[in-house]
Amino acid sequence: MLYPWLQPTYQQLTESFLHGRGHHALLFKTDSGLGTETLIRHFAHWLLCQNPHGEQACQQCKSCLLTAAGNHPDFHILEPIDGKDIGIDQVRETNVKLQNFSQQGGNAVVYIRGAERLTEASSNALLKTLEEPHNSVYFLLEAPLQGAMLPTIQSRCQTWLIHPPETDIALDWLQANCSGVDFASCEIAMRLCHQRPLICKNLLENDRLQARKTFLQTFWRFFKSRDVLLLFTAFDKEKELVLQQLEWLDSFFADALKAKMDIAIGWTNPDLQAGILPFSQQLSAQALLKGHQILQQTRQDLQQVNAVNLELMLLNCLTQLVLEVFE
Repeated sequence: MLYPWLQPTYQQLTESFLHGRGHHALLFKTDSGLGTETLIRHFAHWLLCQNPHGEQACQQCKSCLLTAAGNHPDFHILEPIDGKDIGIDQVRETNVKLQNFSQQGGNAVVYIRGAERLTEASSNALLKTLEEPHNSVYFLLEAPLQGAMLPTIQSRCQTWLIHPPETDIALDWLQANCSGVDFASCEIAMRLCHQRPLICKNLLENDRLQARKTFLQTFWRFFKSRDVLLLFTAFDKEKELVLQQLEWLDSFFADALKAKMDIAIGWTNPDLQAGILPFSQQLSAQALLKGHQILQQTRQDLQQVNAVNLELMLLNCLTQLVLEVFE
């Protein structure tokens, strides 16, 4: 089942193919938490179907049954393995498979998940296939909106940008799919998760809103006491959760800076105004901006290095806040 915010894009895709304007290589640039993989797999299913009914697969032909079972021989996936980049051997192996006729006598589809992880060598191996595509072979590439792609690969693809949905659509879906969660909590989650519904759902279902309040209360005590270990011990152990907590702190500083500048709109944490206002009054705009920069840099560094350094980097971040922001 497609998510409602992806339906218009799916309709545009299928209509372009039905009207003879389909491209053999499609690049989907997207944020996480939007369900783009479901869109790509849904469209791949339609391409593989031997008897599609308009913009929908028939669900009854042999290809549809194989797709539903997850073992269609003409659907190939290229993706990073064990966190490593997509290597040239993976691409060569797929190219060999594509040299043969499709086993079901119809289309063949290659889904490249994490296309930004193609190395220069594997990109060059893929490039020849993209330049001289086989009949009835389609490439569906997925990469982050900000992910760096080799221009030679991107130039041979038709690019589709997948953006977060309109607020009303996302809120309706969240309320329908998160039982027992009130509208106000959904709105807060949407702001925290930058309009990405699947991440919002995960945050709500795992009670991360309450965890956020508790964590930021500890941050306030840290601010008052300058006790680095107090806040350090409040961080989770998992890297993804630490990144989320750093983002909470970053948005707290950003909102405090807006309060300092008398900006009343665009806050991420309006529900925490009672804590943000006194915090902003006790620091200068320059200090708030510095704290914002320290937190952003720490998040960026953590995303790029091995988690073995996580604790050391957190301690360094909190020490910087005390010495360069609070003092």
